[in-house]
Amino acid sequence: MLSEEMKEICRLFAEVMDYPDRGRTAAATACALRLQESFPDATEPMRSFAAFVESQSTGALEELYAGTFDNTPATTLYVGYHLFGDGAKRSAFLVKLEEAYLAYGFSHDTELADHLCVLLRFLSVGRDVGFAIPLLEECMLPIFEKVEEALRKTRNPYHQAARSLRLFLRPVLSEMSKRRMPV
Repeated sequence: MLSEEMKEICRLFAEVMDYPDRGRTAAATACALRLQESFPDATEPMRSFAAFVESQSTGALEELYAGTFDNTPATTLYVGYHLFGDGAKRSAFLVKLEEAYLAYGFSHDTELADHLCVLLRFLSVGRDVGFAIPLLEECMLPIFEKVEEALRKTRNPYHQAARSLRLFLRPVLSEMSKRRMPV
């Protein structure tokens, strides 16, 4: 479905966008380096984010992360919440995701199935382009554009990571769409 390089970058973005730990600086720096070769448009925002992360303590990053993604509905990383709120439709969406994860033997620990980091990790192992394309096209990209805009408006440093991710996911979707089309 994805090239090995794209899979690795998805995994790195999942680390960058996950709850902060001591490895966050290394993940952001590694992500910027991997983007540089094949996704140059996405590189500079990730470099900026990596520089910001390097200048912060883990505690400061944890506080920023919680305030940004856990306590602010407009920027939550739960894709299903953005699509459906907390109702029955989100529950149905979560069930569909769980079914897809089970089909590929994908485990996502205790995080809900619609969390951005879980979706990115799934993209790095999934092989069903027919499932991944609508996931990116109808869910992840439109929602993440809104999240990115909300972060930009508040001048939140995570805006740079969000921008880099969006600039990476667009060509990923394009590549998947090409592979899906009959030749």
